[in-house]
Amino acid sequence: MSDTSHPVLPSAAEGDQASGLRRIFDRLPAHWTLVLQPPLRTGNTAEALAARARLLALRRGATLVVDASRTQIAAALGLRLRYDLEHALAGDCNIGEACAGAGGSLWVLPAARALDMAVSDPQHGERVGEAMQSVAVGMKEVVLVLPAARIPWVRRCAPLRGAREAVIPVYGSADAGTAVLTTIRQAVSDLEIGTFHLLFLGMGEATAGRLLAAMAAIARRHFGATLLAAKPLAEPPGELADGPAGQDLPRLVERVF
Repeated sequence: MSDTSHPVLPSAAEGDQASGLRRIFDRLPAHWTLVLQPPLRTGNTAEALAARARLLALRRGATLVVDASRTQIAAALGLRLRYDLEHALAGDCNIGEACAGAGGSLWVLPAARALDMAVSDPQHGERVGEAMQSVAVGMKEVVLVLPAARIPWVRRCAPLRGAREAVIPVYGSADAGTAVLTTIRQAVSDLEIGTFHLLFLGMGEATAGRLLAAMAAIARRHFGATLLAAKPLAEPPGELADGPAGQDLPRLVERVF
């Protein structure tokens, strides 16, 4: 009896087909995530977002974080920056030099100055959006960290123009609920975003659960928005939902941010 246990190698045609499919998938547009920074910021925001960006790059591949909020994510990743997006738009460097590589398929593009200038110059705002899209070519994930005051600019960023979801960091401070709800109201009004994933920082499960329940009721009643808890970085799926605050939390969303 002949031995048929050896693997069957694909034919040349099958190999060409597989290569073609890989090329097609490599050219697929990046997935964009919008992170909105509330007007009130406390706590170690940069470290929290940097850690999640590293995990996103590990899981999904080439990832670009566009920091338009002066959150200092690059510094949290140990990067020393020479250029930013505004330098590239002014011709002081090329767009590639404005991106800082953090290793492990992760890059950071500082863009706060460029967004500041775009507020008073609509044409400049278009150039900022086009530049971000050019850097995103070849990326799997793009995370835009945007201050709440810059929410209207999102309409000039084609990949996010029809966004229906956003992430909002929530900090353990007395005014956290008010700051987050103010951001949600503006995002619903200006962008028609309907679902918000809240990333709770600097607070325990029970506190996060109570805050989420209170804000979710207000957001649903007054803005027609849905609030969900983003999955904690260090916890396996389901662990938080089974904890003391589980009854106050909706089903956790399977996503990094």
